[in-house]
Amino acid sequence: MSKEIDYKKAERLLREVWQEVSNSDDSRYVNDNILRQGLHQVFAADKYGTRTFKYILLTNVLAKAVNPEINALALKDNSDLDGSFNSGGLATDVVTDWEKDNGERLGGSNEPRTNSIYYRQAELNTDYEVRNKDLYQTMIRVLSDLEEQSGSDGIDPVNVLRQALYEISQLESTTVSYRNPPDVSYLALVDVVREYLTESNTGERLAAVTAGILDAQYFFAGRGDVYIKVDHVNVADENSKAAGDIEIFESEAEEILLQAIEVKDKPAVKADIQHSITTGRRHELDEYLFVLGQGFQSATESERALEAIADAEIEFILITPEDLYSSLKFQRRAGRRRFRESVGEFLNDMRAQEDSKASWKNAIESLAVEN
Repeated sequence: MSKEIDYKKAERLLREVWQEVSNSDDSRYVNDNILRQGLHQVFAADKYGTRTFKYILLTNVLAKAVNPEINALALKDNSDLDGSFNSGGLATDVVTDWEKDNGERLGGSNEPRTNSIYYRQAELNTDYEVRNKDLYQTMIRVLSDLEEQSGSDGIDPVNVLRQALYEISQLESTTVSYRNPPDVSYLALVDVVREYLTESNTGERLAAVTAGILDAQYFFAGRGDVYIKVDHVNVADENSKAAGDIEIFESEAEEILLQAIEVKDKPAVKADIQHSITTGRRHELDEYLFVLGQGFQSATESERALEAIADAEIEFILITPEDLYSSLKFQRRAGRRRFRESVGEFLNDMRAQEDSKASWKNAIESLAVEN
């Protein structure tokens, strides 16, 4: 029989225990050496090919701490195990948001279940064929021990959560943070931004830079209270309800949409323009912005796209990277400083690839050296 998890309670417990562990000098919260060693092995493992284990382990320990009646080996609520629950849902709705706010130490996944063979099981099975067999078995052993030993006279699941979060706290944060120089010339800034955008990285770099410029624009206009939301670059258009890759709302309530922007990192075709026009009309916008990262695929596609724009029932504005750079001229030094900060924040929010974040950090810190 499946059990429910109170997601609000889970989020509150996760964040409270994380703060407790982060502010403590303690490193031992459970006495079982084998269990502590198992937690360390899973969380300290190289992230490539193992990060799903980390999400499952933390999520299921958290679930057990919130509701002791759940089975720590369950992955889906249709499992035959007594105490089954939706582990993937808890990971997506609670764990990933907490992780984004605390260094993305597990791997920075937006949706741990995506393309993961492990979540195809209804419960963790020791006979399941996996690549990292030893680590997989270690994860199962830890959760089995938690399931068997938890109770009034055994292991306290909250202490196991503390131990798990201690191990995670020892991992290096992967979110970008850097020293932002206070005084940088426009020309020096544009040079490093141009260089930064020479690599694509699935379009996340151009999206973050565009969002940063928009944030600086609203900040300079005295509208720093607007909420700029950047859709994750791996979300397919057909699976997204967003009005564009970047949406600007009146507030974080996301009730009043002010602007929408589509960011195309690769050469565009007429179909891209038509899709954005349709999206803009569906969201009842009277204006739509489209960033052309690499122009159009051909002269013919350009002509066809411009014809579609001319026939559109909304104002459709094409923006080139040079347009973006030029807009920084009007935002003065305070606005450009805001831009440099915002790009790093948007890269973190998007869970961008590590090299995109590291390259931005290096670019901005190089300006500090020059000054």
